[in-house]
Amino acid sequence: MPFVEEINLKTHSPDVYFTSVNAAGPSGRNRITKTTTASGARNNKRVNYSLSDLEAKIYAQKGSTDAEPQNSSFITTTSTALERYTPQELLKSRRRFMELDSENPQDIKDVAYLMSSVTGISKDRIDASSGSGQGTGSTSNVNRPGRNKFELPKNMELMYRSTKPPAVKKKNTNRIVALKKTLASKRPLTSYLDALDQVNRSIVFHNVYNKKFFKVLPVITVCSICGGYNSISGCVNCGNKVCSLRCFNLHNDTRCTN
Repeated sequence: MPFVEEINLKTHSPDVYFTSVNAAGPSGRNRITKTTTASGARNNKRVNYSLSDLEAKIYAQKGSTDAEPQNSSFITTTSTALERYTPQELLKSRRRFMELDSENPQDIKDVAYLMSSVTGISKDRIDASSGSGQGTGSTSNVNRPGRNKFELPKNMELMYRSTKPPAVKKKNTNRIVALKKTLASKRPLTSYLDALDQVNRSIVFHNVYNKKFFKVLPVITVCSICGGYNSISGCVNCGNKVCSLRCFNLHNDTRCTN
């Protein structure tokens, strides 16, 4: 059974950890050991641990073990790339990769300056090897996203309200067209009333008179020529109303049917 030493709270330091691997033997609870040497060394071996040093050592070992295969694979891939491709093709590929990797399309024109600062190669050489014309073409394509459009099939039915197209407006019927023509014309209303026969006129006036809350026309008799309502008299032949001799003569000349 291993020996476990109880920590004395009076002399314990929270930054120091104790070990009892090399303990001399069991001791009583809260046993106070006596120092036998002048230096005051303890019977139990005391080892100081530092967590930061231990973590640094662990990470340094892992980093060294991981870096060796990565460096070897990078060297092999670089050597194979140099054997398979020319430097001009590598520059062109790297420039195209940086253009596609740029978040802002406006920064594509500065890719040559960035590659020149990173690789140490002059900007003119990068433009000559990678092709500046193709770079501008890619820039123009990136700056014009409107070309990347797609059309939905016409037979697709959208079921959601948010994407459902608006309802088609109903076409104007013949009744609405006739009403608009009547309202747009400059003829007075009395002329239309005079053109009605006795049956339709009774229907119209009956409906207008029986309006409960809103009376469109008052039930009055007006002249069929000028629309006046004073001194109304009727034609013996057709029954149309006139208000004066002038209206009567005009009625006989133009509107009287008999």
